[in-house]
Amino acid sequence: MDITPALATFGLVALAEMGDKTQLIVIALSARYSRTHVFAGLMAAFIVLTALAVGVGEVVVAFIGPEIIGIVAGLLFILFGVITILMDDDDDNGEVKNLGARSAFMTAFSFIALAELGDKTELAVIALSAQYHAPIMVFLGAVLGLGLVSALGVAIGGKLQTMVPMDKLRIGSGILFLVFGVLFLLRG
Repeated sequence: MDITPALATFGLVALAEMGDKTQLIVIALSARYSRTHVFAGLMAAFIVLTALAVGVGEVVVAFIGPEIIGIVAGLLFILFGVITILMDDDDDNGEVKNLGARSAFMTAFSFIALAELGDKTELAVIALSAQYHAPIMVFLGAVLGLGLVSALGVAIGGKLQTMVPMDKLRIGSGILFLVFGVLFLLRG
């Protein structure tokens, strides 16, 4: 069994995602919500999207169109940014919100799925899968690369919440989501 496709995909995806918007989203979510639930949600999103990219990703992007995906993602990011900024911290007591496993999981899943759908790493996975004709190895390499970078983001987000007041993290996270929303709209 040749592991070259997995190694090549792992390296490319991990390097491409380092400092990317997805890692910044992971940091922001991990500073606000349960790190375990955020990590579970984002890994589920990565697995689903990577499977789509390896299997039918090209068809989905071609059918829906990257412009529409960008507009929907942009509007949702802006909405989440506004909601985050307007949230009342009076009930926080400076602690990370634990909205329950389902809510934090779905928040992470939704935002990561929107951020990654049609992203450069997803398109790279499509190309690598076509080049190597080894969809399982490409899938494993991509998921492991995304998982490593995201684990770093979760750790950084968890550390931030102990060093920075929660209201500052909330406002910073909201601004970050607004910026990404505008960038998605400008790109689309």
